[in-house]
Amino acid sequence: MRKTLLASVSAVVLSSSVVMAADMPTKARSMPAPPPAWTGFYVGLNAGYAWGNSDPTLTGAPSASPFFFGPAPSAPPGLAPRGFIGGAQAGYNWQSGQVVFGAEVDFSGLDAKADASVSPFFAGKNPNFTWSSRYDWLFTARLRGGFLVAPNWLLYATGGLAVTHVKDSVACTSTIGVSACGASVTGSSVTWSESKTLAGGTIGGGIETMFAPNWTARVEYLHARFKDTSPPVTSFSGFTLVAPSQPLFSFNHNLNVVRFAINYKFNP
Repeated sequence: MRKTLLASVSAVVLSSSVVMAADMPTKARSMPAPPPAWTGFYVGLNAGYAWGNSDPTLTGAPSASPFFFGPAPSAPPGLAPRGFIGGAQAGYNWQSGQVVFGAEVDFSGLDAKADASVSPFFAGKNPNFTWSSRYDWLFTARLRGGFLVAPNWLLYATGGLAVTHVKDSVACTSTIGVSACGASVTGSSVTWSESKTLAGGTIGGGIETMFAPNWTARVEYLHARFKDTSPPVTSFSGFTLVAPSQPLFSFNHNLNVVRFAINYKFNP
């Protein structure tokens, strides 16, 4: 009888312990911290405005002929190509506290061009020189680094490689008896032209905001500087005593870009 009573009491106590244990709140499992909001790969589109300089410089006389009597061209005018730019970019960001750094590449179509005509005496008369310059596209590969002034606002600086394609040309036409375009006795036309891919460097900066999860927008400025070019003679006509000088002009090249971009960031 005593054994039966002890067994019953023990069963009741054990059952109560199990029920109490089940009713006690359990400690929540610790969850890993989410990755920083700016870390990850991203892709996006950009559009904006580009302007720059392709100022030509006279580097020689129009002709080496001892029979040259025509007037030399006046100082070349300044050329300021400008136009629309738009394309796409891809990159990766790392975030450490309030610091964000990363790398980006982009490729944009570019329609920036300029031309000017100058005559030593009267515009459109003899001889008449016409200069032109055009930028077709822009590629950059850059590092970026910045500071979060707020969790969703980034101020950054950037710099790296820039590559573009340019076409520079100078055309001289004359109908007078003795021409400045190539020592012609019957009138002549001469063209100096070159289409070339140029590499250089770029620096800039911008401000970017994360306006929604995985989405950012930014405004950015870039300045790029490229090598000079010296277009060779590509064509000439008229009865010339000697071939026209080549090269005769040198063009310098730089670009400024202001553009808006929107990016989609993938989760790391």
